[in-house]
Amino acid sequence: MRTFTKFKLAIALCASIAVAGCDDKKSEPAIPRLSPEIVSVAEGSSVNVAISGGAEPFTVKSSAEAKATARIEGRAVSVTGVAEGTATVTVTGKDGGAAQLPVAVTRRQLNSPVLSSVAVDVEVGGTVTVSIVDSTGVPEFTATSSNSSVVSVSLTGRTVALTGKSAGGATVTVKGADNAEATVAVTVNDEQILFGANKKQIGDGSKRFFINKSHTIAKGVYTMVGWIYVEDGATLTIEPGTVIKGTDFNHDGRQSATGSSLVIKRGAKIMAQGTASEPIVFTSAKPKGERQATDWGGIIICGKAKNNMNEMTVEGGIEADHGGNDDNDNSGILRYVRIEFGGYPYATDNEINGLTLGSVGRGTQIDHIQVSYSGDDSFEWFGGTVNCKHLVAYHGWDDDFDTDNGFSGKLQFLLGVRDPKIADQSNSNGFESDNNANGADQQPFTSCIFSNVTVIGPMEQDPSFQNTAGSAGYISGYSWGNTTGAASPIRTGIFQAAMQIRRSSRLSCFNSVFAGFPVGIMISNEKGTSQQWAEQNMLKIKNVVFAGMGKTGADADKKDPSQWSGTFSSDFFSKAELNNRYLPATGDLKLQRPTSKKIPLSFNSKGFADDDATANYAPATGSPLLNAADFSDAFLSDAFFEKVSYIGAFKSPADADNWTKGWCNWDPQNTDY
Repeated sequence: MRTFTKFKLAIALCASIAVAGCDDKKSEPAIPRLSPEIVSVAEGSSVNVAISGGAEPFTVKSSAEAKATARIEGRAVSVTGVAEGTATVTVTGKDGGAAQLPVAVTRRQLNSPVLSSVAVDVEVGGTVTVSIVDSTGVPEFTATSSNSSVVSVSLTGRTVALTGKSAGGATVTVKGADNAEATVAVTVNDEQILFGANKKQIGDGSKRFFINKSHTIAKGVYTMVGWIYVEDGATLTIEPGTVIKGTDFNHDGRQSATGSSLVIKRGAKIMAQGTASEPIVFTSAKPKGERQATDWGGIIICGKAKNNMNEMTVEGGIEADHGGNDDNDNSGILRYVRIEFGGYPYATDNEINGLTLGSVGRGTQIDHIQVSYSGDDSFEWFGGTVNCKHLVAYHGWDDDFDTDNGFSGKLQFLLGVRDPKIADQSNSNGFESDNNANGADQQPFTSCIFSNVTVIGPMEQDPSFQNTAGSAGYISGYSWGNTTGAASPIRTGIFQAAMQIRRSSRLSCFNSVFAGFPVGIMISNEKGTSQQWAEQNMLKIKNVVFAGMGKTGADADKKDPSQWSGTFSSDFFSKAELNNRYLPATGDLKLQRPTSKKIPLSFNSKGFADDDATANYAPATGSPLLNAADFSDAFLSDAFFEKVSYIGAFKSPADADNWTKGWCNWDPQNTDY
């Protein structure tokens, strides 16, 4: 028994020695794992690296703190780039386990400010502004001129004001707090175009004023006096939000006897780029409540593209020619612009329109233009190739969209709205199109192509409408609902057709809707061969909807409605292969609110949405215009045409689909300018 006890004690002693031997052997440290294992970071930026494994707490050290610094944040290490180069960051656990992180520091990308213009022109004594439109988070700036004797600079917030001191050139540098910079080239010329004590009058007051050098008109309110000609080689730039008031043609004995128009001659350019929130406005100089069509002339742009008369002189007494051989000619940009109360009948069949485009080339950009209360056509093209989108003809006197002399441009998303009380003595139409005045087969032919047009005529806007003029007629020349103000200087007439195509024109129209005219389509052969072009598929009216017309078609271009006869036009429109449709009433279109005036409650029987005063010409739920577009015709193959799903100018009543929202004005008569 005693022997057995000794044996147990010996075994226990050996076990104790063995354990002690084990404790004397040191354990391996736990190595932390880093993710990612290599990092790249820009100067002034930081990146986080996750730590897994290892023994907390950790310490961290950079091999080159002049290049990169590091700090521990729990189980992550934050690495910050200091200067371009490399460094190694070591992360060590409490047991000594360590991991190394290679760091590459790259050069910081400077946040260069973005300016609204990179080059501007200003006259001596004039001031223009340039906006800092994007600065990528940099809040503070400085602005300096390379030659303050030529251009002085002042900076207010994000607006840089540049004042011309003497003729010459200078570079203005705008620098952010991070030293990133942008520049604008400033040309100061000694030609004066702004007059008056406050430099708010364009022109010196003479009937004809010529601009020979490039100028920028800063945002503000100006009065234009005289016919302002921008000459070959000059560019007139107009800043967003600018209002230019045209002076009167003196037809009622008031204001300037010279009148006013803006003429962009061949080789000159206009750069009028407004925005949806800051459109550029050309309007009447009269106070609100007294404005009317013909208060001033309009805008005329002359280019070097082809027409079928070689060289032409602009209508309306304007001393400017247009035409050439450069179909890609560039006359500038007209975007988000309103033209109100212009247009003037200088002589019979010789008028200034709201916007006149003479041989303007396709290098010119024209979109988002509203012409309101023009004293003649809202838009007229004489030859040329310019393409246009998002045009509005509102309450014009004569035709909404007039095309002549070989115009071959493409147009999409157009709206025309008539005032039932306003029509011209020549008979007013939605479209009027001629190849030329005598209908000769001269090339290039008028072969413009329209798609997605909505034109709302006079009928059914007012239940009491009658297509009569004169002292006892319904059409008075006063805006509907307004019987005050100066009497119209223009002899009134009646409405005629939604589409008048004549004199060898080859106009084509697709995916469009026209409503409420005495005649839907009038293809006349009294001069020329337009009917033959229709039979030969050179003139196409396809996938077009008529609603609420007095009659579908007529062939005779006559002032007397009793002579609106003939069956060719209506038979052509009704051909099955053209997929055109006729609906009895405008209400059948199920447009949200297709009238420019407040709808009486009793008028809702026509199918309109409500009696709200806000017009909306888009198709509502259930409209036959929805999902009805067809772009399969070869005439629409050009990428210019957006292949939308709907007929007409609008997709839906939603604000997001209303391209007139924010910049169009439906009541310019009562707007304070």
